[in-house]
Amino acid sequence: MIQRLSENIVSWQIKKNILTGEQRALYQYAYEVMINQIVNILIALLIAVIMRAPMQVLIFLASYIPLRSYCGGYHARTNGGCTVVSAFLIYAVCLLEKIITGDFVLIFLPVCLIISGGLIFWLAPVPDKNKPLDEEETIRYRIKSRRIWLIESVIGMFLWCIRARAGVVIAISHILLSLMLIYGMLKNHRE
Repeated sequence: MIQRLSENIVSWQIKKNILTGEQRALYQYAYEVMINQIVNILIALLIAVIMRAPMQVLIFLASYIPLRSYCGGYHARTNGGCTVVSAFLIYAVCLLEKIITGDFVLIFLPVCLIISGGLIFWLAPVPDKNKPLDEEETIRYRIKSRRIWLIESVIGMFLWCIRARAGVVIAISHILLSLMLIYGMLKNHRE
């Protein structure tokens, strides 16, 4: 559906002489990515409203997306699959943030940050056949992923010290990202 919509938009723009036929493939891909991002944002907003967790969703996206961009990991085969996985992760964060309470938070956050840090330092970046990395990119992504993890972990620990729930969301997002790294690595070994 998204692919067809992007094809229609590009065809209309070519018909109106806004684009040339040589640009078709590039703009179809660009519109597909943009439409998919819009759909993902709308779904995130919907989940935030339904779960009554706008701050949790915002914090999750703010901590997960930058780290995921450099860590890599599991990638769905289709845009639809990516949307479903993303929606599931957002829902899981909202649910887990509500469940993880009390004294368990005191242990949960530091343990999650230590485990996720170990996995990120050990595994990241995990390439995918749709996003292969050369040696230079691998080194650059590894350094950036470690820096981002460190900055977010310091923020998470500060929030933990002042007993802010946002720290729990950061810890959950790091653990979910670590699981995506492991799953991506296992997927790569199978293929």
